[in-house]
Amino acid sequence: MDLRQLRYFVAVAQHGSISLAAQAVYIAQPALTRQIQALEEELGATVFERSARGVRLTEVGKQLLVDANRLLGDAAATVERAQRVGRGEIGHLSIALPVMLTLRPLLTEVLRIFRHEAPGVSLTLSHLLSDTQLEWLPTGRLDAGFTLFRPPDDPAFEGIPIYSEKMLLAYPADWRWEGGPPASLRDLNAVDFIWLPRNAAPVWHDKLIHCFFKAGFVPRAAVQGVDVASMLTLVAAGMGCTVLPDSATRAAPDSVAFMELPDLDVVQHWELVWRADNKSALLRRFIDVVGAYAGNPVKG
Repeated sequence: MDLRQLRYFVAVAQHGSISLAAQAVYIAQPALTRQIQALEEELGATVFERSARGVRLTEVGKQLLVDANRLLGDAAATVERAQRVGRGEIGHLSIALPVMLTLRPLLTEVLRIFRHEAPGVSLTLSHLLSDTQLEWLPTGRLDAGFTLFRPPDDPAFEGIPIYSEKMLLAYPADWRWEGGPPASLRDLNAVDFIWLPRNAAPVWHDKLIHCFFKAGFVPRAAVQGVDVASMLTLVAAGMGCTVLPDSATRAAPDSVAFMELPDLDVVQHWELVWRADNKSALLRRFIDVVGAYAGNPVKG
């Protein structure tokens, strides 16, 4: 028994006539008769009572009609769902957001637009460090992530730039700088510095170290933070100064002040990154929304 036989059976049941059903499903009457006979042979029972005025369902046929309509409806729904997934209209995506929520306004708007364009797609959002995102993407645990870095020239990943921001010196607003405010990173050698442990973000940590080395600055690590929120809290408590992205000013309390330093030339470049071989239409739709909003439309 297959779906085609069930469709033929339903057509005959609806029309009460094999000849009329044959016309409706565009098949020769003898061929339709053979299909009904094959169905009855498989069931081991007749589904129609034949008469000169047409056909009428037997008790077996009545039950088969109920089940056939349900099966055909399920089959049609299955096809429709598959087609909608192929068009990126329904399904599920797992997206990673940065732990350091420097992209909050952009992310909020992107998610709002995507929800409006694809209301049938569900999202799982996780706050993950960039290193963890790059570990999860190849395994399929993530479809895409907003990450601060990815391995250069790695064909396993694709991405689009979405946001860049400069770094600022953050310090307690009530600090009194001996000899005046710092003019460069080197001037911070004598003050307490709130540092980021390397295992929290190895690549970013190393970029900062390289910048500090060029400037002749050796951080005097007083305490350590793990993200923007914790480092802001430590600065606000007067525990020291640190460097934070410009967007941290939006979340900073009045007890934290910021300044630019000319040799603090590290810039954060955020990307939306995904696995290069992930051809999901759902993911492509999400990428298109992000790219359009960030001004970096994706070709292909």
